[in-house]
Parts: sequence; C-alpha cells; structure tokens
Amino acid sequence: MLQQYHPANADLLVNIDGKLVHRDEAGISPFDSSVQNGDAVWEGLRLYQGRIFKLEKHLERLRRSAELLEYEGVPDDEELLAQLKRTLTANRMSDGVHIRLTVSRGVKYTSGLDPRINTRGCSFFILAEHKAPVYDKSGLVLHTATIRRPFANVLNQHIHSCNQLTSILAKLEANAAGADDALLLDTEGCLAETNATHVFLVRQGVVE
Repeated sequence: MLQQYHPANADLLVNIDGKLVHRDEAGISPFDSSVQNGDAVWEGLRLYQGRIFKLEKHLERLRRSAELLEYEGVPDDEELLAQLKRTLTANRMSDGVHIRLTVSRGVKYTSGLDPRINTRGCSFFILAEHKAPVYDKSGLVLHTATIRRPFANVLNQHIHSCNQLTSILAKLEANAAGADDALLLDTEGCLAETNATHVFLVRQGVVE
C-alpha cells in the first residue's frame, strides 16, 4: 500500500544528534556511517495517548543490534528517552504518531568501510511523524517474491539494520505485481517472514 502525505507533517522538527531542526533543513554528514555504508540500526515506535508502545523492548532490541555490530559510544537509554521526549514535545505530539529512532556507527574521519575509521562515537536521529498504521484490517494481497531472505550465516537477521536492500527488491516485485506487499522465502524456499513486520490477513485466502 502506498503511504500518503500527511499535511500535519509539513513543519516537523527532527532530532539530529540532539539538535532540533526543521525537516527541510536537517542534514547528516556524508561521512556518517549511515550514508557511507548503511551502517545503522533502527526501531519503529508508536505513540498512543502519550505513551510509546513497548518502548523498553524496542530499546533492548536497538541496543542488541548495536552490540552485534560492535558499536562504540552508543547513547544510553536515559539520553535516548530524553531526546525522544524533547522531540515529541517540540512537535506537540501525543497520539497517532510513528517514530523512527536510528543509531549509526557515527562519523568517519575518512570515507571507507573499515569500522576503525570511526572514532567519534555513534550518531542518532529521531524522526516523529503524524502517521496512521500503513496497513488497515481489511486484508491484503501478497506477492511471493523471487528474491530470497538470507540465512544468518549470510546476514544476521537479528540485527535490525538500515541495510534493507533485500526488502526493497522484494517490494519492487510486489509493486510491479500490483500487490500490497511481498512475502519472502528463505534460500531453501521455506517461509521466512513478510516484508513488513505485521501479521497480515490475505484477501480471499490466496497468496499470489
């Protein structure tokens, strides 16, 4: 399903390493690992009536992903919680909000892949938007993608990273097929998981 633009998001303030800036003026260094290599981890959070759903579990997964990638200088939970609150308060948000919380390996002193050229600690980005859930309860049509979800010995799926090329390729297939989303199999042809992270109802009980 194609997400729609929400006019209430026109003047959002986003949080870049603790600095609140207008969405049109936000900038990330081209030396940041998220830009250089997609080397970042993230969580999608939902705000309902002033409370973030399962916040502790999300922060635990974020930290676990960062640990598996051996990040150094990850902001502690207290700092992230304070910055989440600042961002929501600045945008006067209390309900019906989606938050993307991202932590990257940080800024490199020169471009390249080697994590040893990261010496300044992690970067973090908080984007909070007025946004309804992408999928409603009316049911979905899924397309079984030809692209395959790799096993852990290729790419550890316990790392919730910004490397989403597999999912993007599958989504392109689903879009071309006119489906709402993609169903991914593993490299042995067994069901891996849906492209999105929800349990779906498939219209007419058919997976295409």
